[in-house]
Amino acid sequence: MIEAVIKKHKQSIIQITVSGHAQSAEYGKDLVCAGVSTACIGIANALVHYQFLSQELGTIEINDGYIDIKVQHTNEQIQVVLGTFEVMLETIEESYSKYMKIKKMEV
Repeated sequence: MIEAVIKKHKQSIIQITVSGHAQSAEYGKDLVCAGVSTACIGIANALVHYQFLSQELGTIEINDGYIDIKVQHTNEQIQVVLGTFEVMLETIEESYSKYMKIKKMEV
Protein backbone atom coordinates (compact mmCIF):
# COMPACT_ATOMS: atom_id res chain seq x y z
CA MET A 1 0.00 0.00 0.00
CA ILE A 2 1.16 3.52 -0.79
CA GLU A 3 0.67 6.01 2.02
CA ALA A 4 0.81 9.76 1.58
CA VAL A 5 0.92 12.15 4.53
CA ILE A 6 0.17 15.80 3.84
CA LYS A 7 0.88 18.29 6.61
CA LYS A 8 -0.45 21.83 6.50
CA HIS A 9 0.05 24.86 8.70
CA LYS A 10 -2.49 27.67 8.31
CA GLN A 11 -3.61 26.26 4.93
CA SER A 12 -0.06 26.10 3.54
CA ILE A 13 1.43 22.72 2.74
CA ILE A 14 4.59 22.31 4.79
CA GLN A 15 5.35 18.62 4.19
CA ILE A 16 4.32 15.80 1.87
CA THR A 17 5.65 12.30 2.40
CA VAL A 18 4.80 9.42 0.08
CA SER A 19 5.99 5.91 0.89
CA GLY A 20 5.38 2.29 0.07
CA HIS A 21 4.50 0.25 -2.98
CA ALA A 22 1.03 -0.34 -4.42
CA GLN A 23 1.62 -3.98 -5.36
CA SER A 24 -1.44 -3.81 -7.62
CA ALA A 25 0.40 -5.86 -10.25
CA GLU A 26 3.77 -7.49 -10.82
CA TYR A 27 6.87 -5.30 -10.93
CA GLY A 28 7.03 -3.36 -14.18
CA LYS A 29 3.28 -3.64 -14.78
CA ASP A 30 1.99 -1.83 -11.69
CA LEU A 31 0.10 1.17 -13.07
CA VAL A 32 -0.70 2.59 -9.63
CA CYS A 33 2.96 2.61 -8.64
CA ALA A 34 3.90 4.04 -12.04
CA GLY A 35 1.36 6.85 -11.68
CA VAL A 36 2.45 7.79 -8.18
CA SER A 37 6.14 7.56 -9.13
CA THR A 38 5.57 9.80 -12.14
CA ALA A 39 3.74 12.36 -9.99
CA CYS A 40 6.53 12.30 -7.39
CA ILE A 41 9.35 12.77 -9.87
CA GLY A 42 7.42 15.40 -11.82
CA ILE A 43 6.76 17.42 -8.69
CA ALA A 44 10.38 17.10 -7.52
CA ASN A 45 11.50 18.36 -10.95
CA ALA A 46 9.02 21.27 -10.78
CA LEU A 47 10.29 22.25 -7.34
CA VAL A 48 13.88 22.21 -8.61
CA HIS A 49 12.76 24.32 -11.59
CA TYR A 50 11.33 26.92 -9.19
CA GLN A 51 14.62 26.93 -7.25
CA PHE A 52 13.16 25.24 -4.17
CA LEU A 53 16.53 23.72 -3.27
CA SER A 54 18.91 26.41 -4.52
CA GLN A 55 17.05 29.12 -2.59
CA GLU A 56 16.94 26.82 0.45
CA LEU A 57 13.15 26.94 0.66
CA GLY A 58 13.09 23.32 1.79
CA THR A 59 14.39 19.81 1.27
CA ILE A 60 13.56 16.82 -0.89
CA GLU A 61 14.59 13.29 0.11
CA ILE A 62 14.07 10.49 -2.40
CA ASN A 63 14.70 6.77 -1.94
CA ASP A 64 13.14 3.60 -3.33
CA GLY A 65 9.41 3.88 -2.70
CA TYR A 66 9.83 7.10 -0.72
CA ILE A 67 9.78 10.86 -1.19
CA ASP A 68 9.71 13.46 1.55
CA ILE A 69 9.27 17.14 0.73
CA LYS A 70 9.72 19.56 3.63
CA VAL A 71 9.06 23.28 3.27
CA GLN A 72 10.95 25.73 5.47
CA HIS A 73 10.09 28.91 3.53
CA THR A 74 7.18 29.05 1.12
CA ASN A 75 5.91 31.24 -1.67
CA GLU A 76 2.94 31.18 -4.01
CA GLN A 77 4.71 29.15 -6.72
CA ILE A 78 5.73 26.45 -4.26
CA GLN A 79 2.20 26.23 -2.85
CA VAL A 80 0.74 25.91 -6.36
CA VAL A 81 3.17 23.08 -7.16
CA LEU A 82 2.47 21.28 -3.87
CA GLY A 83 -1.29 21.86 -4.22
CA THR A 84 -1.12 20.30 -7.67
CA PHE A 85 0.72 17.32 -6.17
CA GLU A 86 -2.01 16.98 -3.54
CA VAL A 87 -4.73 16.92 -6.23
CA MET A 88 -2.78 14.37 -8.29
CA LEU A 89 -2.44 12.07 -5.29
CA GLU A 90 -6.14 12.50 -4.40
CA THR A 91 -7.09 11.60 -7.97
CA ILE A 92 -5.09 8.38 -7.80
CA GLU A 93 -6.52 7.56 -4.37
CA GLU A 94 -10.09 8.04 -5.65
CA SER A 95 -9.57 5.46 -8.38
CA TYR A 96 -7.28 3.06 -6.51
CA SER A 97 -8.19 3.35 -2.81
CA LYS A 98 -7.33 -0.32 -2.31
CA TYR A 99 -3.70 0.52 -3.04
CA MET A 100 -3.28 4.08 -1.76
CA LYS A 101 -4.32 6.12 1.28
CA ILE A 102 -3.80 9.79 2.08
CA LYS A 103 -3.65 11.19 5.60
CA LYS A 104 -3.96 14.93 6.14
CA MET A 105 -2.84 16.78 9.25
CA GLU A 106 -3.01 20.36 10.44
CA VAL A 107 0.12 21.16 12.44
